Amino acid sequence: MAFTNQFALTVELARLIPPIQWALTKTGNAIMDHARELRQSGSDIVVEEDLANIFGRCRISPRLTSSFKTLVIRSTSNVSLLEGIMLQGGPGPTVARAFQDQAYFAMVVQLSLLVWSFECQYLATAVAAAMRNRLRGAPSQSVLSSTPDRNGVLGVLRACESQTSAFDWNMMLDAVSATLGYEDITRAPWDIPAFVLQGLLDMFPMVQTLPGDRLIHVQIPVSENLASGVTALVVWAHHVLDLTVLVSLHYRRRRLSKRYERFGSADIDQVFVEEVAADEVASITLLDTQKNDLLKITPEPDAEQELIGSVRRTPLCGIGNVLFEDWGGRFLALRKKNPAVMEDLQNITSAFAIIVARNLVKDETEKDLDADTLARRKAIKHNVDKDCLLQVSRILFNNIHMKSQQIDGLVAQYSASPLDGSLPRPAALDAAARAEPQPPNHSVIVEDEWDVICSYARCLSVFLIALAHVTNLEDCESLKFVDLAFSEICNLALGQQLDDWNGRDALRITDDIWLQVLAVPLVGYRKKLRSLPWDRVCLVSDRGWSAWISTLAQCDPEYTRSGSVMLRQGSPCRNGVWKTGIWDLASVPQFMTDPERAEMCGQVAHLRCAEKVNLVNPYCGEGEDAFVVSARLRRQEVQPKESLVRAGYKELHKYLWWAQLSERCIHGSRAPEDIKLA
Repeated sequence: MAFTNQFALTVELARLIPPIQWALTKTGNAIMDHARELRQSGSDIVVEEDLANIFGRCRISPRLTSSFKTLVIRSTSNVSLLEGIMLQGGPGPTVARAFQDQAYFAMVVQLSLLVWSFECQYLATAVAAAMRNRLRGAPSQSVLSSTPDRNGVLGVLRACESQTSAFDWNMMLDAVSATLGYEDITRAPWDIPAFVLQGLLDMFPMVQTLPGDRLIHVQIPVSENLASGVTALVVWAHHVLDLTVLVSLHYRRRRLSKRYERFGSADIDQVFVEEVAADEVASITLLDTQKNDLLKITPEPDAEQELIGSVRRTPLCGIGNVLFEDWGGRFLALRKKNPAVMEDLQNITSAFAIIVARNLVKDETEKDLDADTLARRKAIKHNVDKDCLLQVSRILFNNIHMKSQQIDGLVAQYSASPLDGSLPRPAALDAAARAEPQPPNHSVIVEDEWDVICSYARCLSVFLIALAHVTNLEDCESLKFVDLAFSEICNLALGQQLDDWNGRDALRITDDIWLQVLAVPLVGYRKKLRSLPWDRVCLVSDRGWSAWISTLAQCDPEYTRSGSVMLRQGSPCRNGVWKTGIWDLASVPQFMTDPERAEMCGQVAHLRCAEKVNLVNPYCGEGEDAFVVSARLRRQEVQPKESLVRAGYKELHKYLWWAQLSERCIHGSRAPEDIKLA
């Protein structure tokens, strides 16, 4: 029997699969307690129930169930940041309930895959719209007619994302992309048409419920950019739901005929995904075994090109190679995967990083300083260890055999010059560009491409220097960055300076530059990073990982490094409340003491502490998206009413930024000795 609309299919599914009524099995106190936990984590009990009633009708593959639970549970961690604020990784309230309820587990696993593959905000919009559209034709009094709004869905998606970030979906996505024959699996098309998501919400559970009687046919037009979303569809249908999938691949590039790939071993192909020519009609159809159409969904004429934007999550180790392949795939010199060309790109980026690091000078953002202080500070260089930069380069490009001699040669050749297309091209890069078929304006194209390659290398060199300031880089092996967001680094202050840099002037940087640089690929396009109050930001968190300034967890300057940053898996949590950042309290009076001259020339002096200050429990409060904090210090040699003062952790970070550490003395300690001043 054919269905008149998707709502009729929904009603039929409700008859076959009873709606989830988790709340009816719990006491009032248990419901309220859980609702409070979910609300504090950014999720919502009603929206989760709505989504579980959709995604929870599916059955998850037993093989995936075991590995998913094992890896997510193993990621559980609690690291203390401040008094009461923990960096919590692993299952939170949403996932903890899912491990105890089959329907909620099915919801969490599917949403984990979708939010890994697609930009969270776009996905939330698409899911909310799909849940509304699938109920067109429902009676106004129907209990099925109520759907969650976009913000509610977004909260659940972010909760699933942060609490299941330890499960690496790239393994399945890359394996499927390789099987489908994409030449570069890291750039395989994952974008999915919005109308396909709408149809699958009801068609997947129907096929699982009646596996021998119902089939799905997805027909997706493929344009030049090959944005068909087949990879994500196969992983969802086969690896997650254990359905057998047949894929018909449209001809592309050198292949002039269709090719078929099968995933699964069932007697029938339960899901048939067909790529068709760009001028054909897109559709998703539910059929019976006689291939009769039961329900066919097509996009609205003005919505045919609506795609749910995908994101790529790339491991830190080797991300530099992936970025160059992604950025430069259209360039003559980079069309063929030539190891010598990639080695040139690695050496150029490393040389750029060393040259930039040698010219960094600390910049002052305070306007109330006297002229002498400003002049002195403008001359303070920010030193970055060259060996550290080389070590980070080997991680960035996953190449332990990078030769420092070649990099040093480029540094000597490129120093004191603009880092742009005016520089001479390395031999392998130049040869690769000239080996390609030459159009009439070949020389102009080659020069233009070299200039763009230099701009990419500048951007990546800034990221390389930022990684050199991460004090625990060895803990970031499982970190995945959003590689599509890297170009935003060029819009930061240092990136803009490099665009017009002559190679000789000082490059001025503020104390928060490295946190800002790392926040770009960590957060992606999700937030307007430049609008954040960076004079107060101590920590940013997204996708289950956090980056923060070193003074947040360790205020003693003896154990911190100027400008250093920490990266670790987990999200800030306090008393069950989850946030995406930690900021200094907005109005913290500056902790300052007036300088005093202790001894004069000719007098005897000895080393001592000018004023003893002890750290006490910090202040912790809550803002809309972030915790607000300030350090509290007790001064020992003042009246009790004036002994307790506050200082921002970002403020302490700035003080450390301007501190000029003396060279270590070669002699032993002279603390007990009296010293006569000359």
